Amino acid sequence: MGARTGQETDAVAFLAALAAAPHRFDFYQTLRRLECLYSEKPRWGCARRPIDEPVRLGQDPDLSFAPAPLSSFDTSAGRVPRLGVRLFGLLGPNGPLPLHITEYARGRLRRAGQASDSTLVNFLDLFQHRFVAFFYRAWAQAQPHVNRDRPDSDRFAAYVGAFLGAEPASLRNRDAVPDEGKFFHAGVLIRHVRNAEGLATILQQFFRVPAQIEEFVGHWLGLSVGERTRLGREGATLGLGAVLGSRVWDRQHKFRIRLGPLSFEQYERFLPAPATLESGNVGFTSTQRRKNDGRALRKLVDWVRLYLSFELDWDVQLLLEAAEVPPLRLGAGPRLGWTSWLGSRREDNYASELCLDAEAFVDRVGVPAA
Repeated sequence: MGARTGQETDAVAFLAALAAAPHRFDFYQTLRRLECLYSEKPRWGCARRPIDEPVRLGQDPDLSFAPAPLSSFDTSAGRVPRLGVRLFGLLGPNGPLPLHITEYARGRLRRAGQASDSTLVNFLDLFQHRFVAFFYRAWAQAQPHVNRDRPDSDRFAAYVGAFLGAEPASLRNRDAVPDEGKFFHAGVLIRHVRNAEGLATILQQFFRVPAQIEEFVGHWLGLSVGERTRLGREGATLGLGAVLGSRVWDRQHKFRIRLGPLSFEQYERFLPAPATLESGNVGFTSTQRRKNDGRALRKLVDWVRLYLSFELDWDVQLLLEAAEVPPLRLGAGPRLGWTSWLGSRREDNYASELCLDAEAFVDRVGVPAA
């Protein structure tokens, strides 16, 4: 017999503990756990046929008040497992049927010296099973955490996705950012105001690295031929509209994302994939290609586009911890201009020389989204 996986071992241990001491388990906890163990089956209350449900829900007839929500878990060979529920039902002191029905059913099960007769209990379990399953389903539908147990049928994800433009399902998985990340940051994304704090919060929580936004970064804006100043054209007045040259200095339309301080492994994750560099794959080891697949940079670009669209220009500055700066050794796989530095650094002096135009690298060569 093959070795069981960790998940299978946990399932066997849970079912054994439930059969040994059902009174120690909560009703909602148990049904939720069973629903997760049999994830290939329909949810409680959603099956069209009894055969589609892995466990039968019934009630053990008793005249005493229930000390616990669960009374038994029968896993006898040759039959579907049965979970005895005393939280509510047709029988017992809290049930709608007269007490003598409970007494009669209980007596048939415990006849001295004769075979027990469970006919009446089995008949009532037909209704009891549906009642309990619907009762649990009514509770579970209002619980976001229970809905997340099966992402494919998560109704709360649909609710949140409607605010983000990710509903219906055909509008999901449109970029490298996983939909779960968008749902988690829905409170920030649905705001009409876009600010530096919101973007920094998203990037810091998603990538698990420190993130800061530097606003009003100066850069040169190129002017097209039609926008340049020429004699005889309108707008060529000195001090008003005349511009000398083919570009102008601007501080209103660009910001910088600072990520770090980073470890060397984190630093490499945000570097462009080798295929996007002009040198191609020359000089890169297989390990470097796996680390520098460009996926983190692709996700960073898509996060910024999702939050700000194409309204502003931006770049990203990677801050590498001084202690993480690798010594320069020939043959050790350094990448000139990317992962190689001359000399030594003070402990408080980050390697911060690298600023990337991330959108240019990502758009140059398509990077896989996942």
